[in-house]
Amino acid sequence: RREEDHWRLDIAELRELISPRTRLIFLCNPSNPTGQILTAPELNEIARIAAEVGAYLLCDEVYAGLEWAGDRVPAIAGLYERGISTGSVSKALGLQGLRLGWLICRDKSLLFDAVILRENSSEIMNVMGERIAEIALREDRYAAAIARAKTEGRHNLALLDEFISQRPELSWQRPPAGLIGLARLHLPINSDELARRLLAPPYKTFLLPGSAYGYPDHIRLGVGGGSAVNLPLGLSRLAQCLDDLAAAQGQ
Repeated sequence: RREEDHWRLDIAELRELISPRTRLIFLCNPSNPTGQILTAPELNEIARIAAEVGAYLLCDEVYAGLEWAGDRVPAIAGLYERGISTGSVSKALGLQGLRLGWLICRDKSLLFDAVILRENSSEIMNVMGERIAEIALREDRYAAAIARAKTEGRHNLALLDEFISQRPELSWQRPPAGLIGLARLHLPINSDELARRLLAPPYKTFLLPGSAYGYPDHIRLGVGGGSAVNLPLGLSRLAQCLDDLAAAQGQ
């Protein structure tokens, strides 16, 4: 994905990477860390590419439901017979403490293998957590939770958008979905150095450098946590760090 292409996936480039030896194609839709969305036509095209070599197509859909315009992204499990959809209660529902998710696939043999793998890796499950998740995923409760998450997410994204617009050291393309995005640094230092400085006093703020995703000149900014998150404090510390960097350059 390239910023100049609005972080859209280059499907032609993806096709060139696929060979008869390819067994699995992994995607994240909406994307982490850009928030970009793959549309139904794009997913169908990727599914055709996967079908040509008999590959599975796994799509992490953990941010689905947090699209800021248009419909919810389609589940790949419903578009392709070897499509695998994964999700969890951690993002839109804010129940990351439960450590629960799901896998959906029409391939029964793969589902059986997944069950065996889960039982061998985590034999004792969080029964109470499963009960809580089942309640949270009931249609009426889920709809209410998503509506609240979207309201709070829009508010926090607006705060972040305004902050970036006022900082010449930063620019970004607002994510069309999800609660995270990549911002480009217009600084003489890279994202690793900025992240290290932010961790130290007086800022004491964690920020994920874009180098973790192969974009050393970007930083990942997130606004998850709903209304309880102290976003203004985090932004003020980032602003202080950027101001101190500017002052040091002027010396």
